[in-house]
Amino acid sequence: MNKDFEKDYINSVDSSAPDMEKLWERISSSESADTDITPFVSAANECRKISPIRNNTFRAFAAAAAVFIAVICAVSVISDNDIALSESGNAAYFDEAEDYDYAAEEAAENEAAPSVSSSMGWEYSDRLEASENLSYLSLNLADTESSIYTALSRNTDDEEYFVEDNVLSETDFFLDGKVISEEPVGDGGIKYTVLVIHAVSEDSRDFSETEEVYSYSPYALRTGREYLLPISEENGRYTVIFDNAPQIEFTLDRQLVCHNGWKTLTENGVYLEYPQAYPDDFFYDRMNLAAESSLENLFDKWESLKA
Repeated sequence: MNKDFEKDYINSVDSSAPDMEKLWERISSSESADTDITPFVSAANECRKISPIRNNTFRAFAAAAAVFIAVICAVSVISDNDIALSESGNAAYFDEAEDYDYAAEEAAENEAAPSVSSSMGWEYSDRLEASENLSYLSLNLADTESSIYTALSRNTDDEEYFVEDNVLSETDFFLDGKVISEEPVGDGGIKYTVLVIHAVSEDSRDFSETEEVYSYSPYALRTGREYLLPISEENGRYTVIFDNAPQIEFTLDRQLVCHNGWKTLTENGVYLEYPQAYPDDFFYDRMNLAAESSLENLFDKWESLKA
């Protein structure tokens, strides 16, 4: 609405009764974004002023009519704009809703964040303590509350003798991890929760911060200790390969405790006195201490066997 309307309206009131049709035409033809009713209010105020020429009652009536019409128009314009914006917003919302992939969002929320990507190794320590009469109990080992023995019976389904080539051929990948909890399971085994430190795999894999590993061995994986575990995967379940023997254990100064069936590890290792886990245990006098760097030979051999 342009400001000339104010002058036209006052002149119309002063000369005769307002031409309401003309006023309405001016109002309805105004820009849709123009909701300023100031010209109407100003016109109304002028009409209310006392004039010796015209009838004051008529001017007051005309003023009220002008303001009334202006308010209706302004409200109408604002309402129309709001409705248009609302409809436009709703349309955009539903368009976005149709395009939004809720399944992908849910999958992303449920997916465990990977903490370790598999590789073929890591930076190894060359440390190896080669003193005489070396004892397992004298090594720099993490504290544990677990016994060395699980009280589980030997799994007679496994081969009686440990053969490195056979074990490596059955191994899908290796997990180097710290045991943080243990729990008996209904099928006579133990479920260990392992904090993953390294993972070694031919294929590209991502592992969660912790993984569950199943074992049926009388030789315990002790909480607080770190082990390198050869793993067989079946239907997403991780099981230790040939666990009728002590698993490869790390000392805190990065040496390996392992039995002499791991020939690639113990080639340059030293004999280690080890406690007997149970009466029929025959690995206690076959244990060795090896350098962590010997794992490179182990992984190379495993890779060649899997090729």
